[in-house]
Amino acid sequence: MQERAQFEISALVIESLKAGLVGADDTLLNELLSNQKQVEDLLISYHFRSRGRVYNVRIDKPVLNDDGSGFFNVRYSIGHFNACADVDTSEDERMKIQFEVNLQTGILFLVGEFIPEREPDEF
Repeated sequence: MQERAQFEISALVIESLKAGLVGADDTLLNELLSNQKQVEDLLISYHFRSRGRVYNVRIDKPVLNDDGSGFFNVRYSIGHFNACADVDTSEDERMKIQFEVNLQTGILFLVGEFIPEREPDEF
Protein backbone atom coordinates (compact mmCIF):
# COMPACT_ATOMS: atom_id res chain seq x y z
CA MET A 1 0.00 0.00 0.00
CA GLN A 2 1.29 3.43 -0.90
CA GLU A 3 -0.98 6.43 -0.57
CA ARG A 4 -0.91 9.55 -2.73
CA ALA A 5 -2.35 13.05 -2.54
CA GLN A 6 -2.12 16.24 -4.53
CA PHE A 7 -3.09 19.88 -4.24
CA GLU A 8 -2.54 23.18 -5.99
CA ILE A 9 0.20 25.45 -4.66
CA SER A 10 0.49 29.21 -4.78
CA ALA A 11 2.23 31.20 -7.51
CA LEU A 12 4.75 32.47 -4.94
CA VAL A 13 5.99 28.93 -4.28
CA ILE A 14 6.17 28.14 -8.00
CA GLU A 15 8.18 31.27 -8.74
CA SER A 16 10.60 30.70 -5.85
CA LEU A 17 11.18 27.11 -6.99
CA LYS A 18 11.68 28.14 -10.62
CA ALA A 19 14.17 30.82 -9.64
CA GLY A 20 15.97 28.53 -7.19
CA LEU A 21 15.82 31.24 -4.58
CA VAL A 22 17.42 30.83 -1.19
CA GLY A 23 14.57 30.15 1.21
CA ALA A 24 12.44 28.25 -1.30
CA ASP A 25 12.29 25.42 1.22
CA ASP A 26 10.81 27.82 3.81
CA THR A 27 8.26 29.03 1.27
CA LEU A 28 7.32 25.43 0.50
CA LEU A 29 7.09 24.60 4.22
CA ASN A 30 4.62 27.48 4.71
CA GLU A 31 2.57 26.12 1.79
CA LEU A 32 2.56 22.63 3.33
CA LEU A 33 1.47 24.06 6.66
CA SER A 34 -1.33 25.98 4.92
CA ASN A 35 -2.48 22.71 3.32
CA GLN A 36 -1.88 20.50 6.35
CA LYS A 37 -5.35 18.95 5.99
CA GLN A 38 -4.26 17.16 2.78
CA VAL A 39 -1.18 15.78 4.55
CA GLU A 40 -3.35 14.63 7.47
CA ASP A 41 -5.78 12.94 5.06
CA LEU A 42 -2.87 11.03 3.52
CA LEU A 43 -1.77 9.85 6.99
CA ILE A 44 -5.31 8.89 7.96
CA SER A 45 -5.57 6.63 4.92
CA TYR A 46 -2.66 4.58 6.32
CA HIS A 47 -4.24 4.18 9.76
CA PHE A 48 -7.95 3.87 8.94
CA ARG A 49 -8.09 0.09 9.27
CA SER A 50 -6.88 0.18 12.84
CA ARG A 51 -9.51 2.85 13.56
CA GLY A 52 -6.76 5.10 14.81
CA ARG A 53 -7.08 8.83 15.20
CA VAL A 54 -4.27 10.91 13.71
CA TYR A 55 -3.49 14.11 15.60
CA ASN A 56 -0.67 16.45 16.62
CA VAL A 57 0.75 16.52 13.07
CA ARG A 58 4.09 18.33 12.74
CA ILE A 59 5.70 18.87 9.34
CA ASP A 60 9.49 19.20 9.20
CA LYS A 61 11.32 21.47 6.77
CA PRO A 62 11.37 19.93 3.26
CA VAL A 63 14.56 18.87 1.52
CA LEU A 64 14.50 20.16 -2.05
CA ASN A 65 16.22 18.79 -5.14
CA ASP A 66 17.03 20.98 -8.15
CA ASP A 67 14.15 19.52 -10.17
CA GLY A 68 11.36 20.51 -7.74
CA SER A 69 11.17 17.14 -6.04
CA GLY A 70 12.24 16.14 -2.57
CA PHE A 71 10.93 14.86 0.73
CA PHE A 72 9.87 15.94 4.19
CA ASN A 73 9.28 14.11 7.44
CA VAL A 74 6.00 14.24 9.31
CA ARG A 75 5.79 13.48 13.01
CA TYR A 76 2.35 12.69 14.41
CA SER A 77 0.45 10.75 17.04
CA ILE A 78 -2.05 7.94 16.65
CA GLY A 79 -4.68 7.46 19.33
CA HIS A 80 -6.95 4.48 19.85
CA PHE A 81 -9.97 4.73 22.13
CA ASN A 82 -12.70 2.18 22.71
CA ALA A 83 -14.57 2.49 26.01
CA CYS A 84 -16.27 -0.90 25.64
CA ALA A 85 -12.94 -2.71 25.25
CA ASP A 86 -11.17 -0.48 27.81
CA VAL A 87 -8.64 0.67 25.22
CA ASP A 88 -7.04 4.10 25.41
CA THR A 89 -3.59 4.27 23.80
CA SER A 90 -1.44 6.84 22.10
CA GLU A 91 1.66 6.23 19.96
CA ASP A 92 4.09 8.60 18.29
CA GLU A 93 4.84 7.90 14.62
CA ARG A 94 6.81 9.45 11.80
CA MET A 95 6.65 9.13 8.04
CA LYS A 96 8.87 10.27 5.21
CA ILE A 97 6.75 11.76 2.42
CA GLN A 98 8.18 12.23 -1.07
CA PHE A 99 6.93 15.12 -3.18
CA GLU A 100 7.19 16.44 -6.70
CA VAL A 101 6.09 19.84 -7.93
CA ASN A 102 4.80 20.23 -11.46
CA LEU A 103 5.97 23.78 -12.16
CA GLN A 104 3.77 24.05 -15.28
CA THR A 105 0.46 23.18 -13.62
CA GLY A 106 1.25 24.28 -10.04
CA ILE A 107 0.30 20.91 -8.57
CA LEU A 108 2.21 19.37 -5.67
CA PHE A 109 2.14 15.55 -5.66
CA LEU A 110 2.69 13.76 -2.34
CA VAL A 111 3.61 10.07 -2.03
CA GLY A 112 3.66 8.34 1.34
CA GLU A 113 5.83 5.42 2.37
CA PHE A 114 5.33 1.99 0.84
CA ILE A 115 3.93 -0.43 3.39
CA PRO A 116 3.48 -3.99 2.10
CA GLU A 117 0.09 -5.50 2.75
CA ARG A 118 -0.17 -8.90 4.32
CA GLU A 119 -1.80 -11.58 2.23
CA PRO A 120 -4.76 -13.43 3.78
CA ASP A 121 -3.94 -16.66 5.60
CA GLU A 122 -4.94 -19.89 3.88
CA PHE A 123 -7.05 -22.49 5.67
